[in-house]
Parts: sequence; C-alpha cells; structure tokens
Amino acid sequence: MILMGNNGAGKSTFINYILGFYTSSAQHPFIENYQNHFQPLKNKTFGYSPEIAILNTGLNAEDYIKFLSKSRKVQINSDEVLESVALNISPKKPIQEYSKGMRQRLSLALAMIGNPEYLILDEPTTGLDRFGEKIILDILIKNYNKFKYIISTHSVKLAMALNEEIWIFKDGKIIKKFYPENLNILEAELTQLAT
Repeated sequence: MILMGNNGAGKSTFINYILGFYTSSAQHPFIENYQNHFQPLKNKTFGYSPEIAILNTGLNAEDYIKFLSKSRKVQINSDEVLESVALNISPKKPIQEYSKGMRQRLSLALAMIGNPEYLILDEPTTGLDRFGEKIILDILIKNYNKFKYIISTHSVKLAMALNEEIWIFKDGKIIKKFYPENLNILEAELTQLAT
C-alpha cells in the first residue's frame, strides 16, 4: 500500500502504529482511527527504513550487515547486499563518507536483509535528486514480488509506478483507498486535500 497525504496527515504516525510504537489511543489520538484498518505487525515480519537514515557514521556497511545477518539468522555477502541497491563501493567505506542518497540506499538494503514479509519505507525519496529517486524507484520495482510494500510518500511518480493500493490520509484519518487509473486521477485526489 502507498500512504499519501499532506504533512501532518498521519502517515508517519500510522507507520509507527503498525511497527508497534503506539499500542493504544491514549498514546496518540490518531490510533483509534487506524485500528479497524490494519493491525500492528509482529516482530521479524518486517524491514523498516525511516525517512532519515539514522546510521552511526563511525561504522561501515559491513558492520551493520554482519549485525543484522546475525540477528535475523541469515548468511549474506556484504558486497551482494550493497549491489542490490546499486552501491558499488567497499563495505568497509566509512558511512561518514556517504552522500544522503547513499545512506538512504544502505538503509533500504538493511531493511531487506532476511527477506521480511513487509518492507516499510517512510518517505524513501525525500531530499534526493532525480538520479537518486530513480535508483530507489528501480530497486522497488525490481523487488516488487518479494515484499508487501507499505510506503509513505509525497511522490506521485513513485505512487503510480507501483501497482499498489493508495491510502489517502487527512487529519489522522484514512479517507480513501483506491487504485488510480491514471496520473490525472491521483493528482485530482491529492489536490482536493488542500481544499
């Protein structure tokens, strides 16, 4: 599913809810609106990449890949993990030397380790240039049949490129779920949010 709506509409709160960070409406006023739409996911069924890749810049990709491989009980090659997200660099390259786009792709690669059932991405292309956005989009299309996507985005291009149901959020509520037939229909729906 693709989550769309204005800033503050509740998309990131919905993601935090399904990740289990909020367990009751007492913790956040929007939660009551979400409980009939989707239940929080069980641990180890999902991989998650936040809007801003929160990575320890004193480490390198190999450090993260080894840790996650061990915790998810899979054997995986660091070079292959990086290649899967078009990072043709040494796994030992310090993260402090990465660009924003490189950090975002590493975060995506880490989320995919172990082939979880769900891949949850919060604004995966925010702040990236056209080249970086295209790389992320190509990766998502390539891996479309491997995961169930839950993606929060403002990118109409990303939303239309994936054959996913779009959920429209407004004021903490899910006001519509649909598969847009074309770009114009989706843009019209999003324009209505501003009125």
